[in-house]
Amino acid sequence: MRKGILIPSGSLILLLLLCHCKRPETVPLKPNILLVITDDQSWEHAGSYGDRAVRTPSIDRLSREGIRFENAYTACPSCSPSRAAILTGQDIYRLEEGGVLTGFIRDKFVLFPQILAENGYQVGSTGKRYWPRTQHMEGAVDEPIGQVYQVRHQEPIPEGISRVDYSASFNSFLEDRQDEDPFFFWVGTGEPHMPYDTDRGIVTGIDTSAIRIPGFLPDVPVARLDLADYLSEIEWVDQALAEMIGILEEKGMLETTLIIFTSDNGMPFPRAKATLYDHGVRMPLVMRWGSQLKGGRIITNPVSLIDLGPTFLELAGIEIPDQMTGRSLTDLLFRKQSGLIKGEHDFVVSAFEKHVLARPDSLGFPRRAIHTDEWTYIINYEPDRYPMGTEDIHIPWWDNFGETDPSRTKEYFKGHMHQPAFTKLWNLAFGKVPPEELYDKEEDPDMLVNLAADPEYASVKADLRTKLEQYLVETSDPRSRGLSPWDVYYLDKPVPPK
Repeated sequence: MRKGILIPSGSLILLLLLCHCKRPETVPLKPNILLVITDDQSWEHAGSYGDRAVRTPSIDRLSREGIRFENAYTACPSCSPSRAAILTGQDIYRLEEGGVLTGFIRDKFVLFPQILAENGYQVGSTGKRYWPRTQHMEGAVDEPIGQVYQVRHQEPIPEGISRVDYSASFNSFLEDRQDEDPFFFWVGTGEPHMPYDTDRGIVTGIDTSAIRIPGFLPDVPVARLDLADYLSEIEWVDQALAEMIGILEEKGMLETTLIIFTSDNGMPFPRAKATLYDHGVRMPLVMRWGSQLKGGRIITNPVSLIDLGPTFLELAGIEIPDQMTGRSLTDLLFRKQSGLIKGEHDFVVSAFEKHVLARPDSLGFPRRAIHTDEWTYIINYEPDRYPMGTEDIHIPWWDNFGETDPSRTKEYFKGHMHQPAFTKLWNLAFGKVPPEELYDKEEDPDMLVNLAADPEYASVKADLRTKLEQYLVETSDPRSRGLSPWDVYYLDKPVPPK
């Protein structure tokens, strides 16, 4: 297993200088930045990540002409905490109310888009930004990503698809630019979040026989149909991405723009979203920046989406605030080789507290995980609770077992929950879990076999637990001190599905 170490920031700077990991002097500062972030997309669902059913030529182009990260992780498998972590460059447990779904970002936390704006960038956004959130709270940041552009589609569009025309909004932002200052633009798509236009995947030509069914889902027609609808919404985003790339080409700005494609958390199906397993927290992440980045590379070092803000700031020549626990990725971006680059990027950490009101007394299901290129180790702090909520708490216009989004696949689970032949799948998706979990990602990519109690892997587990606990202490996780402030953060309303 790779050996990860935590290095104080001053020592890290010295180390980067010694190993020539800093940005080459020939790389221009202040690139234009276009960040496209989907809503609920697991890492494997793009053509360049090996999916044979979905058609994503634009994502694949960015991968081919830029860099694809094989082990990118969100800080949290829940929408707004993930986005709060990206905006602040911090782990969610440092963000107080910002670490839960309908929380808010306090204005004491610095946000990278605001820093870019203060340093000469024109900043704008469209679609889903930091949402859902509690608005207009005293001491909170209400609109964190510059001027909002929400150009609407004129023609009828499918049910479940956002009415916002992302590429037209991006073009309006560029047309409004008054000078040649660099820009940062955030495109937050509403797709592939549920609900879906039922059976749209069949209508758009998704080949359901080519869909890979993960081992934790039943291979039944409704699961294939749900996944086809999900993939069709990813294709919708890919088409919008193609339009945005075309706009940059027409304006002669493509080669000077760093384009990033990623997602906020995993797919909205059982044992994915709102969990710390790979289908909940492992994200697609591709970057293209013209000739500045050597194309066609695959980086297997674990990276976190909280690393994006520090990376953007360093590329713009701006000092990274001490608040940020994310690490700039420039040392990885400007290396020439693919594969694993040994050094400081040996592990990342993800966290979860609570998503919706799915348990008595609004309690969450606190857990932390450490991810390397080979292993995932998870600590579950309250194993007596149900990870996905309870059957007896039904959220209006939502569902019971509320941490999992409503779907035909979920209904299939609920309809078979008492059948003995279905017990294993039910427990994987909705059952209780032990205090510790350990998964070998190479041998068990769907994370079905927990090795935490196996003596053969005791040393692996101990090493990962030590690294995780050390990281949580050094980054001031209240859980590392036995505290649980999230228990009193009251979620004032259920969260609508879109």
